[in-house]
Amino acid sequence: MNERRLSRRRRLPFVRSGVFESGGRNHIVQVLDLGPEGAFLSTRLSVDIGQKAVLRMILPRDGREVPLPCQVVWRSEGDAGRGRASAGIAVRFQGLDTAVARRVEEFASEGVRPDLNPAPAERFEYRVVEVPDLNEPDLNRRGLDGWQVASALPTSHGLRLILQRRL
Repeated sequence: MNERRLSRRRRLPFVRSGVFESGGRNHIVQVLDLGPEGAFLSTRLSVDIGQKAVLRMILPRDGREVPLPCQVVWRSEGDAGRGRASAGIAVRFQGLDTAVARRVEEFASEGVRPDLNPAPAERFEYRVVEVPDLNEPDLNRRGLDGWQVASALPTSHGLRLILQRRL
C-alpha cells in the first residue's frame, strides 16, 4: 500500500476536534491537518495500520457534521527529537461523498477565507448580582431593562446571578 499523499494537506490554524469511530468505540481526536486524501489526527489511541474507521467532524467553512470513511495508514508515537512532537495517526479517506470531497479540496487549496458578508459583531454587557433567593418581581424588573439570566450559581449566602444584555 502506497502511503504517500498525492495532494496537499492544509494545517488547521485553529483547534478542530473530531470523533474517530473504530471497532465499535468513539474517541475524541484533534485534527491537525486536512486534505482531500486524508488527515493527521493527534491522539495516543493505539490502532492498527490498515484498520477501517469513520472520522466525524465539522468541516472548515461548513456548519454540518460529516462522516469521513477512512483507513489508518500511518502511526506516530511522537518524538520531539525527530521533529514529531505530536503522537497521532494518519488516515486516508475512502469513498467520500462528492460534495464533501469538494469542500475538503477547496479548504486544502485555499485555506480559511474571510466571509464576504461577515455577521455584525454582537456586543454584550454582563453584570454579576448576589441575591439571597430568587425574587420573581426583581427578575421581571431587570428583564424589562433588557437583562437576561445567563447563569445562576449557588453560594454560601444564596445565589450568584450572571446577567447579560445585548448592547
